[in-house]
Amino acid sequence: MENNLFKSVTFGGFDKQDVINYIEKTARETAEAREALERERDGLREEGVGLRRENEDLKCRLEELQARLEELERERGGLREELESLRPLAAEAAALRSDAEAYVRFREQIGVIECEARQRAAILEDETGRRLRRLTDLFRTQYQELMDTFGTTAAHVNSELRKMEVNLTQLPRAMDRSGAELKELEALLEHRKKED
Repeated sequence: MENNLFKSVTFGGFDKQDVINYIEKTARETAEAREALERERDGLREEGVGLRRENEDLKCRLEELQARLEELERERGGLREELESLRPLAAEAAALRSDAEAYVRFREQIGVIECEARQRAAILEDETGRRLRRLTDLFRTQYQELMDTFGTTAAHVNSELRKMEVNLTQLPRAMDRSGAELKELEALLEHRKKED
């Protein structure tokens, strides 16, 4: 007990109210501490239940992993046997490696040849395109010259045809005139015959 909390009274002892207050306060603190400890206990119980459950889960997981480990051990044994059976093939593959490397070199040479052939084809195609353009330009120029000559000739022929057309349209008049002159001459000749 804390003596300095209690006031002393005249006839020995302590003040009754201070003692009661102290007891009540101590009872409250004890009750609160007890409740806190009970809560902590309950929490620890729940945590213990959770840990036991987790422990059970881990045990199950461990059993599964052990079973998987045994299975993997069996598979490893099988793979080891398979590897042993493949060793002769490895020796055969090593023997074929030189052939494979020769094939790779051959393919590389083929690739180089194909590349050079493509380059030559591209150059030939460019040259052919240039020649074709030159021939096209030459043909276009000759065609234009021919069309100009044809146009000039056609204009000249049209002019001559118009002249002939004009002459042909004047021909009936000239023929009529000539016919009239012939009739006059005929009449004149008839008249002279009569006079003779």
